[in-house]
Amino acid sequence: MPGGKTRWRPSRARLRLRLYLLLVAADVAVLLAAHAAAGGLRFGNAFDMQAMHLFVATLPLFAVAAFIANAYAVPVLLAPWESVRRGVKALALALTAAVIGLFLLKAGTLVSRVTFVAAAIFAAVGLAVTRWFLGRNATAILGGSAYDVVVIADGIAGYPDAGCTLFVDAADGFDPVSQSPAALDRLGRLVEHADRVVIACAPERRLLWAAALQGSNVQAEVIAPELASLRPLGMARHHGDPTVIVAQVPLLLRDRVIKRAFDLTVAATLLLCLAPLFALIALAVKLTSPGPVLFRQPRVGRRNQQFEIFKFRTMHAALGDTAGHRSTARNDDRFTRIGPVLRATSLDELPQLLNVLRGEMSMVGPRPHAVGSRAGEQLFWELDKRYWHRHAIKPGLTGLAQVRGFRGATPDGVDLTNRLQADLEYRSSWSIWKDIVILLRTAPVLLHRNAY
Repeated sequence: MPGGKTRWRPSRARLRLRLYLLLVAADVAVLLAAHAAAGGLRFGNAFDMQAMHLFVATLPLFAVAAFIANAYAVPVLLAPWESVRRGVKALALALTAAVIGLFLLKAGTLVSRVTFVAAAIFAAVGLAVTRWFLGRNATAILGGSAYDVVVIADGIAGYPDAGCTLFVDAADGFDPVSQSPAALDRLGRLVEHADRVVIACAPERRLLWAAALQGSNVQAEVIAPELASLRPLGMARHHGDPTVIVAQVPLLLRDRVIKRAFDLTVAATLLLCLAPLFALIALAVKLTSPGPVLFRQPRVGRRNQQFEIFKFRTMHAALGDTAGHRSTARNDDRFTRIGPVLRATSLDELPQLLNVLRGEMSMVGPRPHAVGSRAGEQLFWELDKRYWHRHAIKPGLTGLAQVRGFRGATPDGVDLTNRLQADLEYRSSWSIWKDIVILLRTAPVLLHRNAY
């Protein structure tokens, strides 16, 4: 380890600052150009005083809104579409505040509506274009990575040196056992430009490195490969003892409230509108075969807790498979006369709107499976250990897997894997807009070829 002679290129902290300033300058230039264009459109003068006054009023509002929207965070700068979303959101907040201010000051007549609307449209388009372009090129501007990472390998032969700015073998000159001022000075100079320092060492050496780096004013991390099987999400504490976070609630309280309100609104509306259809189907089921109108079956729901799902009965009552060991076939001999029609049109699923009202299901989510469901000869959870992860959120009447065409029987392992992958993707990227889009996309697949 060279004693303070390691040569660094310009630190990425400075490069990040340059990127910040470039983006701020681009945002300001876009707002100025948008208002100038709006002034030119309305008054034939790009530097009309009314348009410039509007720009001067909007700019500080945009700065505050951008701060609130976290529009200049490093992860945002590296994600083009997220950067666009945050920038346009900040603009919307700023314009909303401007409208409220004009209303409270009774100054609405002093600003041309054409100028205001044109400036808003020009600014939104300009922010989207410039932020997308900078986001696409941010990695190149930063030299391949947003952070400077130093990896120090202590007694770990052959540790990979990829993915870091500087790789150091501790055997070249630093032993954490010797915490002399000179040794710590060498370590401090080595990591002075680093954003992260990662230590790869034997377990018995971790405490030594932790002590040596406590005063380094840098985020220091010790690699613990034995935790990899836990797939940790972070660290916390309980009564002073460190704990490893291995699972989290996928939806925050606000998200759960929004999703539940959406479910109740849609389910109640559909039940009210479809009441005559419910009555006709119930009558048809009753007239074509003896037994109850509804088929009830235990399914796995949120938190891996079982609940009773409701469906219009499509099979003879004595032949129903409540455990779900036998998948439904296209020409299943258990069907009633009306059963194939209900299954092919997905009308048998309608009573699950009652499960939604009861809070057992959601309009959108992973489809709930019977406890004995199999893919080929294997139970679902035997085929893929991630299976239980999908139950961190409520099951749904429809889901991302269904609109992608993954429905029907599961004769092969890939039939489950495709659905599971879609379910986990939905769980990790939920939004109310995604729910709305999935519901809209559900209509075309109700008559899917695998609906039987």
